[in-house]
Amino acid sequence: MLNWRTRLGTLGVALVVLVALVVLVACPATPGANPRYLCENGTPVEGTTDTAGQTRCASCNLLYRLDGTTDVVGRSCQQVALGEATRIGNAIDFGVNENTPTDLAAIGTTLYMLGLQTQALYTLNIDPTDSTPDGMAIQVGRATRFGVNENLPSGLAAIGNTLYMVGRGIEALHRLNTITGVATRMGMVTDFGVGEDAPAGLAAIGNTLYMVGVDTGALYTLNISAADGTSDDGTATRVSDTSISQFDVGETQPTGLAAIGSTLYLTGSAYMGSSPDAVLYTLNIDDGKASRVGLADTFGVVERNPEGLAAIGNTLYMVGEAQDALFVVRYQ
Repeated sequence: MLNWRTRLGTLGVALVVLVALVVLVACPATPGANPRYLCENGTPVEGTTDTAGQTRCASCNLLYRLDGTTDVVGRSCQQVALGEATRIGNAIDFGVNENTPTDLAAIGTTLYMLGLQTQALYTLNIDPTDSTPDGMAIQVGRATRFGVNENLPSGLAAIGNTLYMVGRGIEALHRLNTITGVATRMGMVTDFGVGEDAPAGLAAIGNTLYMVGVDTGALYTLNISAADGTSDDGTATRVSDTSISQFDVGETQPTGLAAIGSTLYLTGSAYMGSSPDAVLYTLNIDDGKASRVGLADTFGVVERNPEGLAAIGNTLYMVGEAQDALFVVRYQ
């Protein structure tokens, strides 16, 4: 697989600049952050122009960048478009030779990632104040194939302090131990009871666990109510009727799933059946229909293979296989 990497520019230092009678103050720099822009009292100033002698700041808002994404004199500061992304950090293969990330999930401010190549669970660093580079992964435990021979992990979500995982090797729902990385199967149904053997992203709204299926092109809820972890746990219930296929937008390659409040977000790499045409969607939890967010293709950063989504607060994170990197995506 051919991957290319985005090189980040140098960090800015604090300077005070008078532009059109407005004092623009460089906010504190974030190690490994991207992009650079001018700020006023810690807020990006859209339309301000970078001229000789001015210094960009790095951490006011990850969803602002200089036009053209390159830190060059003469380009102006603009907010990225809806559906576009900005890269976090410059770690290559997440620093652990993981070039096939799948899904993301968050517990509190801790961001977790599934790795398909290494068949392991990781945390991803997003703290700009520590010494670990942004986007760098740290493996959770040392379990091989999650201790259950799941070699194709594909979906990850959290409810409270519990991580849930689905995979295409066993095609079942598991709980994941956040200390050891070992999985425990929930229920004994196969193919989630609906013939879905290619599960993709997982996400939770409250105590409801959602899953998207590639084979069926549909949104499901997954049963997790059995106290003993057996019985019907892991059984899927289709959200939409069978008359709605491919999320009603021709999306044949759904991948990551995340929730912000009561809204589900979905990534896919084949909008209207076209590949690559990687985009962001909202997903209706009542009928399973998707609506495209913005008009950006490949998230504005040539990420053709979006794989995982997760939200921490109002920040939407994404990992992609084309660049093997972590991103923040503008969704509103």
